[in-house]
Amino acid sequence: MAQLPLPLSFDKRFSFQNYVSEQSAFVSQSLIALFDETGEPLVGLWGGADCGKTHLMNACAHYARHCHVPFHLFDALQLVDADANSFSGFPDGSVIGVDNIDLLAGNRSWEERFYQLINRVKAGELRFVFSLSRNPRDIGFRLPDLKSRLMWGLLIALPSTDDGQLVKVLKTRAQLLGLKLSDEVIAYLLSHYSRKLSEQMSLLYLLDQASLSKKRKITIPLIRETCAPSL
Repeated sequence: MAQLPLPLSFDKRFSFQNYVSEQSAFVSQSLIALFDETGEPLVGLWGGADCGKTHLMNACAHYARHCHVPFHLFDALQLVDADANSFSGFPDGSVIGVDNIDLLAGNRSWEERFYQLINRVKAGELRFVFSLSRNPRDIGFRLPDLKSRLMWGLLIALPSTDDGQLVKVLKTRAQLLGLKLSDEVIAYLLSHYSRKLSEQMSLLYLLDQASLSKKRKITIPLIRETCAPSL
């Protein structure tokens, strides 16, 4: 098996400040409390595609760096073919983050490793934040004790983004980039391109670069020049 990959470099575009959700305050405060050692030491985030799981994992890394807390962030996809035995030796006081942990369900070696890691969390040595696509009770972990361990801490169900929320996210992210999106522009983006949040964010960053390079506001003509319609 391959050795353990290096922890992920976090995406600086994502923070708690630009996470938009009906429960953004509760989610952000719960994760901040994990790092500040004033809340639950084990937090799980679960939900479907484009609900903000990866955004929040990167926001955790952003916050940890700001507070000088040792944080080790991994995507389970990069761990699948790695040696589970090398996923150890984290110093006391560290926070471990694993995105998409359900991808490792059924892998006995990794399940045993996470069981041991959570035992360290219960002993007060580490803190752990993870994300998955469904509630742990509905995922096919072979180790029953791991499933109960994953449900031991705070589990947060993240709601999917509806159209109203998507408009709010677009406006908020645009403001943080120093951009102003008119209602006409937003309506055009939602009617001519995928409504998936991740794809709308990619369009927004692409338009930001085009606006800067051409020194133009984001208008429908600029969108047409920059992005080929996907619908």
